[in-house]
Amino acid sequence: MSNPVNIVTEVPKAPDEVTLDQALGLIPVLAGQSSEQSFKDRLRIHDPVVRVFSLNALCAPDMRFDYESLAMAMHVMRRSSFLRQVLVPKLLRQYRFDLADKVIEAERAAAGDAEQLHGRLMVAQRYNKFEEQAELHVKLYLQTGDAQHLQEASTVARERLPWRRAWKHALRMILVQTDKLERSLLAALQMFDRENARSEFLALGKLVCRLEGNKLARSYVIAQNHYWKKEYQKCIEFLHTSRALEVSEKETPLLPNLAARCYEALGNFKEAAVWYDKQNLANADEKYVPSKFLEELDTRASVRIKPMPKDPRSNYCIMTGFPRSGTTLLENALNAHPDIATCEETSSLVGSLGTAYTSPMDQDPKARNYSLRAFTHRQLYYQSLERWITKPDAKIVIDKTPIISANIKYMEKIFPEKRYIFSIRHPYDVVLSNWKQTYSQNPAMAAFNDIHDACVLYNHVMSDWFEVFPGETDRVYYVVYDELVTDFRRVVEGAIDFLGLEWTDEVLKFTEHSANRAVRTPSYANVRKGLTLGVQTSWRNFDFLFDRKCRELLDPWTRRFGYDAVAGLDADAGNFHQK
Repeated sequence: MSNPVNIVTEVPKAPDEVTLDQALGLIPVLAGQSSEQSFKDRLRIHDPVVRVFSLNALCAPDMRFDYESLAMAMHVMRRSSFLRQVLVPKLLRQYRFDLADKVIEAERAAAGDAEQLHGRLMVAQRYNKFEEQAELHVKLYLQTGDAQHLQEASTVARERLPWRRAWKHALRMILVQTDKLERSLLAALQMFDRENARSEFLALGKLVCRLEGNKLARSYVIAQNHYWKKEYQKCIEFLHTSRALEVSEKETPLLPNLAARCYEALGNFKEAAVWYDKQNLANADEKYVPSKFLEELDTRASVRIKPMPKDPRSNYCIMTGFPRSGTTLLENALNAHPDIATCEETSSLVGSLGTAYTSPMDQDPKARNYSLRAFTHRQLYYQSLERWITKPDAKIVIDKTPIISANIKYMEKIFPEKRYIFSIRHPYDVVLSNWKQTYSQNPAMAAFNDIHDACVLYNHVMSDWFEVFPGETDRVYYVVYDELVTDFRRVVEGAIDFLGLEWTDEVLKFTEHSANRAVRTPSYANVRKGLTLGVQTSWRNFDFLFDRKCRELLDPWTRRFGYDAVAGLDADAGNFHQK
């Protein structure tokens, strides 16, 4: 969607054709269609994936090849083993033995292409080369016809690449859908929403609204447009009168979240809380139980491990604290430094835990040698983290994973010399902000579906952290969110000095650097706005959510961190400040 002005809205006549970007305007004409003519019309789009998809359909016994389709098939088959395989029977049925021989010869010449692509894909996966992965999945679709490769290409691009490089994969998925179209439409719309690409969202949205069916996607487009225009009451009325909320209630938290944000913008915080709660009910996965996660943390912390050998990777640091504490802003700033490589929420520690402690080992067949397993875990952690390093010459590597702080007692056993950057924000704002997010579910994030569970997790994390680090230490640099936003350079200079590096003005260009990265967390939209937003706080509007039990859990930390119940941050309080 690099130049929406040039999109076409009518299928061109042969031999004219359009680019994939221009084919955006053909979505209302072709998406979801499965007629013979719709497949022939898709051949006018100059894209091998769309053409192979269409030619495969036209190779069915009940479909007919006209002159243009046959000529296109013979042209495209040079790039696709899959097409060659389905094309030969079609040609034989039409007694085109001459053309069948040409296809067979092309297949012989290309023998082994798919095997080479599989090998290259494995390497790209091993070293997290995401753009290459997406392109190789596309090539494997052309070779094998397995539509799962198109889905994988779209998913890895959407999750790991900036939208401008991911869009073509999303558009392909929309144009080749004959069923389950809404899933692909929603994925593309959410990608634009997440990246704050509003003009692209609206361009696609206009086309979505012209499609039959797909009520959820259409409702999303209309409601989101009202929200961006600050027509909050209209958005709410539309969501209710269209019954879009009922349709989405069990399928996605997307529309309940929009309703909640509209009510919040209108100052109706109690009704906003109702819809945030419904959002979390729609998002919840019953297999994840917050109390079980806490039990696992305690079990991990109690494992007896002998003193570990010295860690040779002293230049690897961890940025943590608690989700929604300003870590994304700080991580983007530090990533702009040429000598710092940041790895964002890779799950390297927790993800490798099961393998380290349960996988078969000759030295420990019964999996009881915890010291050996802990050392193995440390090795696996670094091997995993190294896959995410995009600056191979960086002097400092930072693992930015806020919730990793929950494992501090266990981490002290395997990383006894590790240095940390720890972010702190008002406890009430942190808990509330997490409760309002629509996180992908896992054992830790499940706690944020309930305000009390979130408070319990917060208290557990902070209690363990400050038990390990009760006072001053040269191993932790504490960052206060309020100070990061209002005194940015001083705080970031302190972090860079803590890491043993020199200041560079490149750090001040962090918004430009962030624009070239895929959005990985809900905080990115604010990061890209720079420091103009100031300190974000809204917990007082939702004060009614925090009952006595919640306050008993959070108030001690509020006082410890120097936050006053009325005036906000007390600059003279708090013993966590870096001296």
